[in-house]
Order: sequence, then structure tokens, then C-alpha cells
Amino acid sequence: MPNNKNRTALALLLWTALLCTDRSLNAHPAPAQRVDYKIGFLGAPCHPEVDWSEANLQRMKKLGFNVLQLNIAWGYRPNDEPLNLEDVVALPPGFTPTPGDRDRKELRTPEKIAARSGKLKERIALSRRLGFGTLFHFGAPNVLYPPMEPEVPLDQCVSDEATLARYTALIQSFAAKFPGVDDLLCYTYDQHAWLCSEAGSCPRCHGVPLPERVSKFVNTLGRTWRQLHPKGVLFWEPWELSAGQVYQCMDLLDASCVALSIHSNIAEVQVALPADRWFKNVLTKARDRNIPVLGELWTGGLTEEMEPFTHIATPLATLRALRAVNSAGKLKGIKEYYGNVPDQEDPNLRMTGLFFRNPDISDDAALATLAKPYGAAAKTVAEYWRLASEAIEMYPWDVSWLAREVGRSDPSHLLTAAVLKGASWQTPGWQSTRRTFFMRSDQTEPPNFWMREDIQLRFEQCAAKIQAARLAALTVQTKIPALYRSAFDQSVSELGAFEIRVRAYACHLRETNLADLLRSAPKDAAGGRARNLDELRALLVADQKNMGTEQPIAEALKLLDTDLNRFLKTYFLPTAPSGQKNGWTITSQ
Repeated sequence: MPNNKNRTALALLLWTALLCTDRSLNAHPAPAQRVDYKIGFLGAPCHPEVDWSEANLQRMKKLGFNVLQLNIAWGYRPNDEPLNLEDVVALPPGFTPTPGDRDRKELRTPEKIAARSGKLKERIALSRRLGFGTLFHFGAPNVLYPPMEPEVPLDQCVSDEATLARYTALIQSFAAKFPGVDDLLCYTYDQHAWLCSEAGSCPRCHGVPLPERVSKFVNTLGRTWRQLHPKGVLFWEPWELSAGQVYQCMDLLDASCVALSIHSNIAEVQVALPADRWFKNVLTKARDRNIPVLGELWTGGLTEEMEPFTHIATPLATLRALRAVNSAGKLKGIKEYYGNVPDQEDPNLRMTGLFFRNPDISDDAALATLAKPYGAAAKTVAEYWRLASEAIEMYPWDVSWLAREVGRSDPSHLLTAAVLKGASWQTPGWQSTRRTFFMRSDQTEPPNFWMREDIQLRFEQCAAKIQAARLAALTVQTKIPALYRSAFDQSVSELGAFEIRVRAYACHLRETNLADLLRSAPKDAAGGRARNLDELRALLVADQKNMGTEQPIAEALKLLDTDLNRFLKTYFLPTAPSGQKNGWTITSQ
């Protein structure tokens, strides 16, 4: 047995060795993985008319993309882009049209199918000539949309052998008509597709777990495609499934021909919240079963989060999201989720190109390289991008799905009690795992005082970062090279519009809490009551300026100054939904 002196010396020796090992590992970190697929596509739902030209494809190639999705594939079919197989392939003989088919009869005339098919063939030919792989995105089984399931059975069901036969035939027809397509991407929820609930009214599916049913359908599609294309893959997007269902489906997938394409978190694609625990778990299971996986995120400045803004530049946030997804586990590829516009200056998209070339690049090196074309303004532009990225990362995207598309919100909010609108749909994911991700997925009760305060404070932090970014931009706005001036000016303008809406949310939430504090103040809390009253008045004045309109706050201020009790009985009280503000204004009913 060693004595105490020897044990101490041995412990010190081991500790020194561990420190040296850690330093050695930190000094020489393993290089980031290089993925095989780098998938982009031209056009986005809010900007669909992007030219499929050789010049634009060469721009995509220069950025590092090597596979192109051939269609935008968005629910409302921007620019009549195909969304389902049935949009480009006529229903094969022997299959009876479904209610969904009949509902889209005018959408799927022979002439419209031919027109879409012609464009698709042109895109395929151009992509292949320039060396790109190709991927077609569709939803299946295509149903009458929006569905009334679970109360009413779907018009197409994956447990129905006729549905499997229909999609086998459609894929065979698609392969014959478009021989230049390499891979497919299929959604089984959304994209005018839907799945029966085992607790619903479908006699085939009731009581049968969804993973058993959907995996059989997906495997059938994958095997059919593999028979037609020996190297082809069917990527499946298990969108709207719960985390547990996704894991179980992965145990049942045919890994020889089926791969996955997954959002970068269980709830959404979100620039500030990439590579959550679910995403990492999927990659771990996929590694064990040898299932290839694509990670979906935003690779450019146009995103569903930022609609209708198209030029807000947050390239550091883009880099951090790419890095997080790329380091989460073994990936087959990285895929754009929303769309790319390569013929406009887009620092986010250029950052993706830098990452594709060197996924080990540091934040500072990436920003310096990205800003270099801005000449004398480069250093300040890089700081502007850093601050704007940090602002977007600070924004509380997790409060509600409706926190997206903040540009569509109305800064002239109501003067009723601030709410935090939730959003939810009847899908497994929304009714389970996504409820753990978003603070508000329904509107059954008003938000708690502390929830209002939390989101208010986070909005304020976001707004402060935006303000700092805009101040930095203003110091160099006249020094921006002519080639980049228009895009830069629009970026600053849109970021200012974003700030107005963020401040409106913060004001509304704090005004509501202050009014509640004044109503509930104990009689001996005169100091706190006076403080709250002064803050409320100052906040209303700031809110009025932020709205850019005198009313409705002028009238509220007048009452506040003349009759506080009547003010508190009139303003910032809970009400039923008024219908006066659209869904994207999350604090107004």
C-alpha cells in the first residue's frame, strides 16, 4: 500500500497529466465535419419570382451548394409552385379521384400540369448541366385541406392499400416523366398532406399507433424510388410528429432507401434556437441505424421568422446556427428550409458560403472576411452585423409560434390587457412536444404577471441591441460602397421597423402590469404606487411616439391625468377577442 506522501504525489501527477491532456485537446480541436449534401433552392415564399438562370445557379455553386431543391413547395403555393406529385403528374388510369382531387380540379387541369412540368424539366436540365444534384419536394398523402380529421375521416389514408398503390403509381409516373431527379423529399403532415389519428374516426387507423402506419407508407415510397433510381434516396420529413413518435418511426424505417430531413429543433426552424436535444437525439439514433439525415435551417436572409422583411442582415446568427447543427452529430447534409435569392446582396447567404468552405472559421474571421468588400466601412459594418445578430438571438422566439413574422404585427396595439397569443393545431407534435418548447401554445388563460414581465424584459433587451446596431450603421451609412448601398440601407430601415414592433410589445406588456399593480396596491404602499404611476405615464408617452400616431394613447393620457380610478376601470383590462388586430400582433386580442 502506498503511503500518504506517495498517494499525494501520484494524485498530483495524474492531475498534471489531465491538465496537459485537456490543453492538448483544446489546442488541436477535431476539425468540423464536411457534409455531402449542401441543398439550396431559388426563390422563397415571400419572394418567389427568382430567375432559374445559369447566372443564379453559378452564384449558388460559388457559395458551395451542390444540390438544388427544384420547387419552393410552400403551403399556399407561391407563384403556382408545385406542392404535391399530383401538381406535375396526372392521376394514373384506374384510380378514382378523391375529394381532395376534386377540390383542386381547377388547379390540376392538363394545361396547368403541363406548364408546371415544363418549368420543372427546364430546371432539371439546367441543374444537371451545371453539375448539381436534384431533389423534388412534395406532400403525401394529399388530402382535402385543411382536414377535418379526427372528427371526419381523411379522404386518403396511409392504412388504405389503395393509397399505397396510388403513390407507388404516381412515383413511377414521376420517375418516367422527370428522369433527371436524383432524390425526393416527402412531408406527411403539412404541404396539403395529413395523417389519421389513432384516436380519430378512421376505421382503419383507430387504435393503430401512427409510427407503424406512417413508416410502412414511407418505406413503400422509398423502395419504389430506389427500384427506379438505384442511387436515389427518399428523404422523409417527420414534421408535426411528437419526439417519441419520431424515435419509434426511426426504428421501423428501411435505412437502405429512406433518409430523414429534419428541422433544426422539434418546434420549428429558428435561427436563435438550433440543434436542441431532440435534434441531437435524432442524429444519435440515425447514427446507430445508419440513416442519413439532412439538417434544415435558414442559410440566407429571407426566412419565415422575418417575413415580410427581406434584408435584415444577421450573418453571425446564421454562422452560429450552421455551426450548432453541424456539430450536433453525424449529418449527411445541410438544407435550406425557406429559399434563397442569390442575385441580391445577402450577408447571411454569403456567410453560409464561408461556412461551407471552412466550417472551422471563427466568428471574428468570418465577420472580417464577410465585411471586406465594404472597404473603409468594413470594421463598423462587421460590428453592425454582430449587434444585429445578437439582437435576433435575444428576441423571445420561444414565447409563441406567432412571435414569428413580427413585421406583420401592428405597433399601434390595443389598450386592453396585453396577452401573449398562443398557436396550436391538432397534430401529435403540437399537442405534445411543441407545447414544451413554446411558452404559449393555447389561449385558455391570461399570461401570468411574471410571464408578461419576462417577455417584456427580453423584448427590451432585444430592442436595445437593435438600437446599438442601428447607431453603428448610421456612422458609416454614407461610406458604404455603391454596389452595396441599397441593400445596406434597406437592412437598416427594416431593422428600424423591427425595433418599433419589439418596443410596442414591450410597452404593452409593461403598461398592463403597471395598471395591475396600481389596482392591487395596498393602501400603505404610497411610494410604490407613485413610482408605478410616474412610470406608466412616461411609458405611455414613449409608446405614443413609437406608434407614430396621437391616438389612442392621447385620450388615455388625458384620463390618466384627470381621473386615475376611471382610467384603471377603462384601460388595460382583460377582454374577449376583439378581432381588431390580426394574428401576428401577439399582445392584442
